[in-house]
Amino acid sequence: MSEMLKGINNIPVRTWRWLGVNEANVKGQVPEIRAYKKNALKEAEASGYKIIDIKEEKNGIKIFDDNSDIGISNELTELARKSYNTGHLIEAEKNKVVTEPVFIQYHMDKENPHVIDNNLIIAEEGSKITVVMKYSSEKHVEAFHNGITKLYAKRAAVINLVKIQLMEDDGIHLDAIAAVAEEGAEINYVLVELGAQSSVTSNKNDMLGNNASIKLNSIYLGDKERQIDINYVMNHYGKECESLIETRGALLDKSSKIFRGTLDFKKGTSGSKGKEEEFAVLLSSGVRNRSVPLLLCGEDNVEGQHAASTGKIDESKLFYLMSRGFSEQEAKKLIIEAAFNPITDRIPINEVKEEISEYVRRRLLDV
Repeated sequence: MSEMLKGINNIPVRTWRWLGVNEANVKGQVPEIRAYKKNALKEAEASGYKIIDIKEEKNGIKIFDDNSDIGISNELTELARKSYNTGHLIEAEKNKVVTEPVFIQYHMDKENPHVIDNNLIIAEEGSKITVVMKYSSEKHVEAFHNGITKLYAKRAAVINLVKIQLMEDDGIHLDAIAAVAEEGAEINYVLVELGAQSSVTSNKNDMLGNNASIKLNSIYLGDKERQIDINYVMNHYGKECESLIETRGALLDKSSKIFRGTLDFKKGTSGSKGKEEEFAVLLSSGVRNRSVPLLLCGEDNVEGQHAASTGKIDESKLFYLMSRGFSEQEAKKLIIEAAFNPITDRIPINEVKEEISEYVRRRLLDV
């Protein structure tokens, strides 16, 4: 195990060590990083924004550099900051609404097995933009991804970020998101974590201005001996801000998952509201499922709700579908998709939604 992959993705407030949820340890090594030579950007004809290869624009990327606690660990954040081999600066122009999503695809293969991406999305005052990022890899490639995506939503701006991870079993996926929302700004996430042998994700958000809103919807799927580690943090600083964390997942075989969801109401955040909910469907008896919903509060006049629920698959639904001619695997896929659809329906690209459906089918059938 690489030292850089020990003790990562720390919980904001530590709890009993014997619970095993304070941090993550990933089996594997950080490789000697090779160049990524693919063109990740899918060109789109749209106005109202600019997009620049991050290797050509190194000034703007310094946003957030004075804050080390924005990723999975300081060491992995520095790796993404200083040793990146790809990434983009995307900036929506003031008061412009970009209707077509910006689509970025990072695919790892034998010639390009490593993606270290450093991305920055800036929405100027009153603007709106949607960015879709997809990570995938070929089979039998020891793919390695470590990246950080930084979001800055200025006054009354809207950023919609969709991240989709469809890597194969040989890969390691380490992904961090850090965001700031100014007064009246809105950030919406759709996060899809379905692949890789080890998937470690961090999402840390600061609502600095009054009436800011950040909403996060995510899904995950664990099979075989996959390790999934999730750490979502919503920091309320402004007054009358609103946050949401909604996570849905399915676990089978001998997979394991840790979910950490934190709502933190700082002093002076009166009138703010936060809600988090995580629901996991257990499809096998050998899975290990751990959930830690946290509610931290330094202000009186706030509303916070947190919940985590776990349940086995509804046997009556499974029996009904199988009695209609579906195999057990096909029936399970339908039940999982029914749970995932409210979130995947938010993805603005139909071909990507179809790819996700096929990917889930392939993982359940192990083909």
